[in-house]
Amino acid sequence: MNHFCTLALFTSLLLGACKPDQKKDVSSTLEGLEQKETVSFFPVTNYIKGQIAEIRKYGLAPIKFDLTDGKRDSAWLKNEELDRVFQPFLFPVIDSSNLITLYEESRFADQSINAFTFTYTPIKENDSTITLKRWDVYINTTTNEVQRVFMIKHEGNKEIQLTWQHNEWCSIRTIATKVDGSPMIEKEELIKWKYD
Repeated sequence: MNHFCTLALFTSLLLGACKPDQKKDVSSTLEGLEQKETVSFFPVTNYIKGQIAEIRKYGLAPIKFDLTDGKRDSAWLKNEELDRVFQPFLFPVIDSSNLITLYEESRFADQSINAFTFTYTPIKENDSTITLKRWDVYINTTTNEVQRVFMIKHEGNKEIQLTWQHNEWCSIRTIATKVDGSPMIEKEELIKWKYD
Protein backbone atom coordinates (compact mmCIF):
# COMPACT_ATOMS: atom_id res chain seq x y z
CA MET A 1 0.00 0.00 0.00
CA ASN A 2 2.84 2.35 0.86
CA HIS A 3 4.42 1.73 -2.57
CA PHE A 4 1.07 2.43 -4.24
CA CYS A 5 0.80 5.84 -2.47
CA THR A 6 4.34 6.73 -3.43
CA LEU A 7 3.70 5.75 -7.08
CA ALA A 8 0.45 7.76 -7.16
CA LEU A 9 2.19 10.81 -5.66
CA PHE A 10 5.07 10.53 -8.18
CA THR A 11 2.63 10.21 -11.13
CA SER A 12 0.63 13.25 -10.04
CA LEU A 13 3.85 15.28 -9.73
CA LEU A 14 4.87 14.30 -13.26
CA LEU A 15 1.46 15.17 -14.68
CA GLY A 16 1.41 18.47 -12.80
CA ALA A 17 4.82 19.38 -14.22
CA CYS A 18 3.51 19.18 -17.80
CA LYS A 19 1.46 22.36 -17.78
CA PRO A 20 0.43 24.00 -21.08
CA ASP A 21 2.12 27.27 -20.02
CA GLN A 22 5.51 25.59 -19.93
CA LYS A 23 5.02 24.21 -23.44
CA LYS A 24 4.43 27.77 -24.68
CA ASP A 25 7.70 28.90 -23.16
CA VAL A 26 9.60 26.12 -24.92
CA SER A 27 7.99 26.81 -28.30
CA SER A 28 8.64 30.57 -28.05
CA THR A 29 12.28 29.83 -27.20
CA LEU A 30 12.57 27.62 -30.27
CA GLU A 31 10.98 30.31 -32.44
CA GLY A 32 13.55 32.80 -31.16
CA LEU A 33 16.39 30.44 -32.09
CA GLU A 34 15.03 30.00 -35.61
CA GLN A 35 14.83 33.73 -36.29
CA LYS A 36 17.43 35.25 -38.62
CA GLU A 37 20.35 37.10 -37.06
CA THR A 38 19.68 40.84 -36.95
CA VAL A 39 21.88 42.75 -39.37
CA SER A 40 23.18 46.14 -38.26
CA PHE A 41 24.97 48.18 -40.92
CA PHE A 42 28.09 50.09 -39.98
CA PRO A 43 27.12 53.82 -40.19
CA VAL A 44 29.50 54.75 -43.03
CA THR A 45 28.00 58.21 -43.62
CA ASN A 46 28.46 59.22 -39.98
CA TYR A 47 31.97 57.80 -40.08
CA ILE A 48 32.95 59.93 -43.12
CA LYS A 49 31.32 63.03 -41.60
CA GLY A 50 33.29 62.35 -38.42
CA GLN A 51 36.53 62.11 -40.39
CA ILE A 52 35.76 65.44 -42.13
CA ALA A 53 35.05 67.01 -38.73
CA GLU A 54 38.42 65.73 -37.45
CA ILE A 55 40.22 67.32 -40.42
CA ARG A 56 38.57 70.64 -39.54
CA LYS A 57 39.19 70.21 -35.81
CA TYR A 58 42.93 69.81 -36.31
CA GLY A 59 43.01 72.69 -38.79
CA LEU A 60 44.56 70.51 -41.45
CA ALA A 61 44.69 71.61 -45.06
CA PRO A 62 44.61 68.41 -47.11
CA ILE A 63 46.61 68.21 -50.30
CA LYS A 64 44.67 67.10 -53.38
CA PHE A 65 46.68 65.35 -56.10
CA ASP A 66 45.25 65.07 -59.60
CA LEU A 67 46.55 61.72 -60.88
CA THR A 68 44.50 61.65 -64.10
CA ASP A 69 46.47 60.40 -67.10
CA GLY A 70 49.67 60.03 -65.07
CA LYS A 71 49.71 63.66 -63.90
CA ARG A 72 50.70 64.55 -60.34
CA ASP A 73 49.38 68.10 -60.04
CA SER A 74 48.67 69.15 -56.47
CA ALA A 75 46.80 71.90 -54.66
CA TRP A 76 45.72 72.64 -51.11
CA LEU A 77 42.11 71.75 -50.41
CA LYS A 78 40.38 74.51 -48.47
CA ASN A 79 38.06 73.79 -45.56
CA GLU A 80 35.05 75.18 -47.41
CA GLU A 81 35.69 72.74 -50.28
CA LEU A 82 35.54 69.58 -48.16
CA ASP A 83 31.73 69.20 -48.17
CA ARG A 84 31.56 69.68 -51.94
CA VAL A 85 34.33 67.19 -52.67
CA PHE A 86 32.85 64.46 -50.45
CA GLN A 87 29.16 65.20 -51.12
CA PRO A 88 28.64 62.30 -53.57
CA PHE A 89 29.53 59.85 -50.79
CA LEU A 90 27.25 61.32 -48.11
CA PHE A 91 24.03 60.41 -49.91
CA PRO A 92 22.18 58.13 -49.59
CA VAL A 93 22.81 57.96 -45.86
CA ILE A 94 24.32 54.58 -45.06
CA ASP A 95 22.86 53.19 -41.85
CA SER A 96 20.59 50.33 -40.82
CA SER A 97 17.35 52.28 -40.66
CA ASN A 98 16.99 53.28 -44.30
CA LEU A 99 18.93 50.67 -46.30
CA ILE A 100 18.24 47.42 -44.44
CA THR A 101 15.53 46.36 -46.91
CA LEU A 102 17.64 47.16 -50.00
CA TYR A 103 21.06 45.67 -49.19
CA GLU A 104 22.46 42.46 -47.80
CA GLU A 105 25.59 42.03 -45.74
CA SER A 106 28.30 39.40 -46.01
CA ARG A 107 31.30 39.21 -43.71
CA PHE A 108 34.53 37.33 -43.33
CA ALA A 109 37.88 37.53 -41.54
CA ASP A 110 40.66 38.34 -44.00
CA GLN A 111 43.91 37.22 -42.38
CA SER A 112 46.02 38.60 -45.23
CA ILE A 113 45.12 42.18 -44.20
CA ASN A 114 44.34 41.47 -40.52
CA ALA A 115 40.76 42.72 -40.88
CA PHE A 116 37.13 41.71 -40.67
CA THR A 117 35.53 42.65 -43.99
CA PHE A 118 31.87 43.63 -44.17
CA THR A 119 30.51 43.84 -47.73
CA TYR A 120 27.13 45.31 -48.63
CA THR A 121 25.47 44.72 -52.00
CA PRO A 122 21.96 45.38 -53.36
CA ILE A 123 19.45 42.58 -52.82
CA LYS A 124 18.13 43.30 -56.34
CA GLU A 125 21.33 43.54 -58.40
CA ASN A 126 19.71 44.90 -61.55
CA ASP A 127 17.65 47.63 -59.88
CA SER A 128 18.56 50.75 -61.89
CA THR A 129 17.12 53.07 -59.21
CA ILE A 130 19.87 52.09 -56.77
CA THR A 131 22.93 54.31 -57.29
CA LEU A 132 25.00 52.90 -54.43
CA LYS A 133 26.23 49.62 -55.89
CA ARG A 134 28.50 48.34 -53.13
CA TRP A 135 30.49 49.29 -50.10
CA ASP A 136 33.05 47.48 -47.94
CA VAL A 137 34.12 48.25 -44.40
CA TYR A 138 37.40 46.83 -43.09
CA ILE A 139 37.72 46.57 -39.30
CA ASN A 140 41.13 45.87 -37.74
CA THR A 141 41.00 42.54 -35.89
CA THR A 142 43.34 43.76 -33.15
CA THR A 143 42.03 47.27 -32.42
CA ASN A 144 38.41 46.83 -33.63
CA GLU A 145 38.74 50.21 -35.39
CA VAL A 146 37.92 51.05 -38.99
CA GLN A 147 40.92 50.59 -41.28
CA ARG A 148 39.35 51.42 -44.61
CA VAL A 149 36.07 52.02 -46.43
CA PHE A 150 35.55 51.31 -50.11
CA MET A 151 32.44 52.46 -52.00
CA ILE A 152 31.11 52.21 -55.57
CA LYS A 153 28.40 54.57 -56.73
CA HIS A 154 26.83 55.12 -60.16
CA GLU A 155 25.90 58.56 -61.46
CA GLY A 156 24.45 58.39 -64.96
CA ASN A 157 26.84 56.37 -67.12
CA LYS A 158 29.74 56.96 -64.74
CA GLU A 159 31.02 54.94 -61.80
CA ILE A 160 32.61 56.74 -58.86
CA GLN A 161 34.85 54.79 -56.49
CA LEU A 162 35.89 56.02 -53.07
CA THR A 163 38.66 54.44 -51.01
CA TRP A 164 38.97 55.98 -47.54
CA GLN A 165 42.03 55.11 -45.43
CA HIS A 166 41.29 55.93 -41.78
CA ASN A 167 42.90 59.18 -40.57
CA GLU A 168 45.24 59.38 -43.56
CA TRP A 169 43.93 59.76 -47.11
CA CYS A 170 41.21 58.99 -49.61
CA SER A 171 41.12 58.45 -53.34
CA ILE A 172 38.27 59.25 -55.69
CA ARG A 173 38.21 57.61 -59.11
CA THR A 174 35.64 58.42 -61.80
CA ILE A 175 35.22 55.77 -64.47
CA ALA A 176 33.29 56.58 -67.66
CA THR A 177 32.03 54.18 -70.31
CA LYS A 178 33.44 54.63 -73.81
CA VAL A 179 31.26 54.38 -76.92
CA ASP A 180 32.42 50.78 -77.40
CA GLY A 181 31.32 49.95 -73.84
CA SER A 182 34.78 49.65 -72.33
CA PRO A 183 35.66 51.50 -69.08
CA MET A 184 37.97 54.52 -69.03
CA ILE A 185 39.38 56.36 -66.00
CA GLU A 186 38.09 59.88 -66.55
CA LYS A 187 39.43 61.39 -63.35
CA GLU A 188 41.56 60.22 -60.42
CA GLU A 189 42.29 62.20 -57.27
CA LEU A 190 44.20 61.45 -54.10
CA ILE A 191 43.57 63.58 -51.00
CA LYS A 192 46.05 63.34 -48.09
CA TRP A 193 45.75 64.81 -44.61
CA LYS A 194 47.25 62.33 -42.12
CA TYR A 195 46.75 63.10 -38.42
CA ASP A 196 47.04 61.12 -35.18
